[in-house]
Amino acid sequence: MTTDRRLLLHDVTVQEGLGRASLPARSVLLDGERIEAVLPASEAPAEGDFVRWDLAGSTVLPGMTLGHTHIAYVNVTNGRETLFKYRVPEVAMHAARHAADLLTCGYTAFVGAGSVAGIDMALKNAIAAGAIRGPRITPCSRDLMVSGPPGRRSPELKERMPRELMPVVDVLGDLVKYTEEEIDEGAEIIKVFSSGDDTFPNARSEELLFTREELTTVVETAHRRGARVRAHSRGLAGIRNALAAGVDVIDHATYADDRALDEIAERGVFVVPSLFQPDRLLALGERFGKAPDYLESLDFKDEIENTLRFLPRAEGLGLKIVPGDDFGFAWTPHGTYADELVMYVERAGIAPETVIKWACGNGAELAGRGADAGVVAPGRLADLVVRDRDPAADLTVLQDKDSLRSVLIGGDHVAGPVAPPAS
Repeated sequence: MTTDRRLLLHDVTVQEGLGRASLPARSVLLDGERIEAVLPASEAPAEGDFVRWDLAGSTVLPGMTLGHTHIAYVNVTNGRETLFKYRVPEVAMHAARHAADLLTCGYTAFVGAGSVAGIDMALKNAIAAGAIRGPRITPCSRDLMVSGPPGRRSPELKERMPRELMPVVDVLGDLVKYTEEEIDEGAEIIKVFSSGDDTFPNARSEELLFTREELTTVVETAHRRGARVRAHSRGLAGIRNALAAGVDVIDHATYADDRALDEIAERGVFVVPSLFQPDRLLALGERFGKAPDYLESLDFKDEIENTLRFLPRAEGLGLKIVPGDDFGFAWTPHGTYADELVMYVERAGIAPETVIKWACGNGAELAGRGADAGVVAPGRLADLVVRDRDPAADLTVLQDKDSLRSVLIGGDHVAGPVAPPAS
């Protein structure tokens, strides 16, 4: 239940989440679930109808949003395990644990990117009912998949794949039906595949999966219902098809060229890049049974190289970049989210405060709360994280879970060892 009291977070460093340097010696006044004021600590009231929380030496920043979340993946090693490693009741329990653990990593929201058995929607309902702890959720549909590239479709796959886990939709009319059904169940964003992936059994990264007509059909259906569409798009042809169809989010974008980046910027489409997952697969895959020949057959080195090339240019163009890679694989387990953020600094040369903006301000916009969260400013939701050091000065602070003191959602303490004083 949201508190209705006023709370003063006094004498803190404020990292606003706008891509700028942090502000020292500030106080943040909350009124119930929202921020009332951000002011110099020297100007903060000494007394009044509020509870004073002295936090000298701490940093307050917005809660982050994980922009690409497979909350039900549990240390999987291949596509089959994403669906069949555990029975659905077991997967649901793991997903609930992952959701609670996101809070302790400083995330107050996640945006789904493919929901096994519709677990995103169920989790959102359970958190809203107070049955479990967790972040705010923008639930995604099940993956809407086709059996193969155009001209290489396999009707047998649709018969073998349980619709409850992942619908295989090779018929245009069924795309409308399944998109509508996912939205009826509570999906706010629909997941499609404009390209394959070198790790997929049905198409490699540079191959098309959905046709442009199929993508357009899903986009028109979803937008008519007020939902958005995100497309797994690694190959350049797939990226171009997704943009032409009007998708809202390009996932991965690993082969994007400058022309594609310009179009993404012009259209205001979100990009959730993929650097961490392919890098970790190549580095750690043998530990999890991946043969050297298999790893060598992947073109992920080229994808990594191009991602490192385009990220600085994309930021310069003002692209709405949001972090969140394919966590839940054995080499990218849930809970290692900060490692992705640090990789953008160390490998791509992105400034720490910019990466924080990606995860906070941009993330909140992707989640559908762009004017309501993601920034420490008056009127915004009090979805805030208190740490003992400033991550904008050293982003590796986010990798130190002991640095986290408190997590607030709507002004309520939901995680962390230090809760606000009661009075």
